[in-house]
Amino acid sequence: MFKIYLSWKFSYILLKSNNDLLISLDFVKDKKELENPCALLKEAKRELELYFEGRLFHFDLPLMPQGKGFEAKVYKALSEISYGQTLTYKQVAEKIGHPKAFRAVGNANAKNDLPIIVPCHRVIAVNSLGGYSGGLGIKKYLLELERLNLKAK
Repeated sequence: MFKIYLSWKFSYILLKSNNDLLISLDFVKDKKELENPCALLKEAKRELELYFEGRLFHFDLPLMPQGKGFEAKVYKALSEISYGQTLTYKQVAEKIGHPKAFRAVGNANAKNDLPIIVPCHRVIAVNSLGGYSGGLGIKKYLLELERLNLKAK
């Protein structure tokens, strides 16, 4: 297992890889483990830094497949949401052919091991932001970052 940290305004981001595929992105408060970076993690860190600077709008990293069946459909749909755009949980459910499964879409989002890269922060509830594994503060920050970067583009 390879690991690297990225420090950003809202937390540390811990990236993990098996050398060939990116496995996870976690929001953490402290650097608790020694880093053991590989080329893929260095590239992932570089792409995330460019994303936060408003210079990268789509990630191009090899990812470890997440979930099976329904969850895999959700993650594929999330990856298709354009930078700076949002869909509701219901719209994602409709997009994957399960129009009544909006709660299950929310559950799949909560299990997303690669937030930001598989952009579950771009999925909102009809009348609110909904939830986010990193916390609503981070979700608000990411959505605002993308909105401002598109405006400046």
